Amino acid sequence: MLNEHSEIAEKKILILFFLRTIDMPVGSMQFVRIMLENRLMNYFYMQQYLSELIKEELVNSEKKEGISYYTISEKGMDVLNMFESILPAGLKKIIRDNVAEIRKNIRTETMITADYLPEGDGYTVLCKIRENDFSLLEIKIAAGTKEDARNICRNWTGFPQEIYLEILDTMIKNREKNPQINGNITGDQE
Repeated sequence: MLNEHSEIAEKKILILFFLRTIDMPVGSMQFVRIMLENRLMNYFYMQQYLSELIKEELVNSEKKEGISYYTISEKGMDVLNMFESILPAGLKKIIRDNVAEIRKNIRTETMITADYLPEGDGYTVLCKIRENDFSLLEIKIAAGTKEDARNICRNWTGFPQEIYLEILDTMIKNREKNPQINGNITGDQE
């Protein structure tokens, strides 16, 4: 029984240590992926411990655009400072050694998003490129099939720089005005 309690405490301290070391908000899906990919803990226990840490106000949870983001609270920092020594040195080293790569991945995933929703007979795909809280580009496009919607999302997240530059190049290209099209365009007009 005592061994079980010490393992629970260690896993909770591990979550706090990770959030302090990463030192940036981590989205719920990103958090799950990082914990599971690095085999830091089992999914169900992780969800339980994270919920308990939020209830105990050791972890902050903030929702943005429907996604929960986690950070360590001041109270969590105090608890971590008291109990960090229960974490094995090797585990702390693994997190510290990988923190730069994890941060880079989190920033990339946070900045480049694509999702689709069923709408009518097809799907609506929303693709975004953000920098901090500023939206550089948002595209909402209709897709006829679920496979098309998935391909759009896959291409957007897999090749964001190329697609962004292609769109930008297409939009800023100097074009001849077509006299047959009567559009209401704002900005500089002849």
